[in-house]
Amino acid sequence: MGSAPEHNYDALVVGTGFGGLYSLYLLKQLGLSVRGLETASDVGGTWFWNRYPGARSDIHSHVYRYSWDKELLQTSPWPNNYLHQPEVLAYFQEVARKHALYPLIQFNTELTGADWDEERNVWRAKASSGETFVVRYLVTAVGILHHKNVPQFSGLDEFKGKVVHSSAWDSDIEWEGKRVAVIGSGASGIQIVSKLSEKAQTLTHFIRHAQYVIPSRFRAVSAEERKRINEQYEKIWHDVFLSNTAFGFVEPGRPTLSLAPEDRETVFEDLWKEGNGFRFLFAGFSDLATDEGGNKAAIDFIHRKIKETVKDPQKAEVLTSSDWFARRPLTDDHYYERFNQGNVFAVDVKKTPIRKITVEGIQTDDGTLHPVDLIVLATGFDAVDGSYTRLDLKGRDGISIKAHWEAEGPKSHIGASTSKFPNLFFVNGPGAVFANNPPVAEEGARFARDIIARAEEVRTKEGGVGVVENSVEAENKWQATIEQVAQATLFSKTPSWFFGENIPGKQVAPRFFFGGLGRFRAAIAEEKAGGYKGFQFR
Repeated sequence: MGSAPEHNYDALVVGTGFGGLYSLYLLKQLGLSVRGLETASDVGGTWFWNRYPGARSDIHSHVYRYSWDKELLQTSPWPNNYLHQPEVLAYFQEVARKHALYPLIQFNTELTGADWDEERNVWRAKASSGETFVVRYLVTAVGILHHKNVPQFSGLDEFKGKVVHSSAWDSDIEWEGKRVAVIGSGASGIQIVSKLSEKAQTLTHFIRHAQYVIPSRFRAVSAEERKRINEQYEKIWHDVFLSNTAFGFVEPGRPTLSLAPEDRETVFEDLWKEGNGFRFLFAGFSDLATDEGGNKAAIDFIHRKIKETVKDPQKAEVLTSSDWFARRPLTDDHYYERFNQGNVFAVDVKKTPIRKITVEGIQTDDGTLHPVDLIVLATGFDAVDGSYTRLDLKGRDGISIKAHWEAEGPKSHIGASTSKFPNLFFVNGPGAVFANNPPVAEEGARFARDIIARAEEVRTKEGGVGVVENSVEAENKWQATIEQVAQATLFSKTPSWFFGENIPGKQVAPRFFFGGLGRFRAAIAEEKAGGYKGFQFR
């Protein structure tokens, strides 16, 4: 029996979402031989997998795309102010076709692990196909939300109905006229509840952390509005890359409590009518994510909206959060209204935890059995570093990336790389900035490209071997910056996947830089202007 086939390339890119596709494009432009690996059967990353009813982006269509292809900005179709999953997937396919990226990608192939070969200065990347890819540079764009979190409920295997995680939805799943349970209240959970409750016989939402859900104000975009956006794209992207959140608006400088109460109310009401959770949190005031007084004012406003909307006081109580308004902002036009339907219910699993899953349904600690036919686990993901630690990645001296990060949580130098793992690069991985994903992925891909270009220069012009690794000091300094910035926000006071708190036993530490895209770009610019002083090239 022959040995498993080996393939040699300059670079391997893992994943074909926003970060992976752009990385393939950039490394191809750099003149390197490059191969892409993708677990799915097509491009799109998370937008390939998340096909549940109602799946859509909650970032406005005109900035939920690449900035670098000016032609597609003008011509790519988006009829509404938000994109549904099939439209986002079609956009990825359009990009891959136009830039001849499909021939570079091997689909239905998962990276299972990679070992750094110290003698040859290459990565030996192992794939689910049995193949080994021997490459000098390993670029990982495996996604922030990829490795799904499936809680171990007692009795789950005995349930006679259907169980599905939100990211593994199958179009054959029958839910209309069925008794449905949705466990989890993140972005996917909110959208699934809103959509499935339209035609489910009953829908019961099991909620651990009630959320603050802002209307999306989904609507069609007129030809005139699209024309104005097309004409203003230079200014729009200028604002995106200079801003904190990269959502296409310039954040204001006014603190919440600088206005009189009635004026604050006017601003909140305008934001509510305009719609979008990110806009509500960041476009009205400068300090909703950092000042307790301002945040409390926003909470009081949203609580009043919930009370006005949800007619059943018991349901309203379950839907009213006691946490800070400091998780990932959520957006949906119908979520709260759905609980006025007689077939939609809410269960507070902090008050009455799920005891077990039975043959018939879900039993809570108060003894209540909720009979259901379909259980949807909208329970999120082992986010950010979980996409890496599940892989058998081994750097210098055979250390695994899981062991490398185990004690203090993941560390990176400006989100690009980690010590002891030469020539391994992250795109939108640990330590990247929390902001609109496409421009963040662009920045990460460009930074990785630039580091690789410098390593190639050292190899071809300066007699080096083409190996680059960031210093421990550099990543510790960036981690200290991340933690300092996080501590100044209310995100740090609110349990969430931003800090790994949704996974039992996971090290609690910030996974993102909360200082804004503009500051993130400044850190990259400073690194490059200083001759990449945080990296060692040889």
